[in-house]
Amino acid sequence: MEYKRDLLKNIDKSIFRVLLGIFFCTISILWIIARLADNELIRLFDWFYSGISIERFFGKAFVHIDNETIDIKLGVFEKEYKIDWQEIKSIECKLGNFTIQKQDNSSVFFPISKLDYSNVVGIKNIISELADSKDIQCNIK
Repeated sequence: MEYKRDLLKNIDKSIFRVLLGIFFCTISILWIIARLADNELIRLFDWFYSGISIERFFGKAFVHIDNETIDIKLGVFEKEYKIDWQEIKSIECKLGNFTIQKQDNSSVFFPISKLDYSNVVGIKNIISELADSKDIQCNIK
């Protein structure tokens, strides 16, 4: 079993976000055309108006859970959590936060409340299934 999601790739986009994106792309094209018409140089800063996702330049945000590891990085500038299933003693999820207790009695805490509901449900389901198959104490609400 495996659960893999790229959190920077927005699959579900609202009509408002699509229209807003089209508006900003139109503005950026008009801006570049205006710069060219005035015989001005197009600087690096001007290309950022073209709708490029800046977050991808700085890093990744993902969820990858399989039979061997839980590997989660919830934001580009946030910490990555990578835990082997062999190290896990128990898993608890309350109020959108996971607490994983390791065999050495240390705990790893990471919030999932920032994620879309579909991702939260997917993460809870796969962790619950894998924990049950590995006889790990699991309390997910």
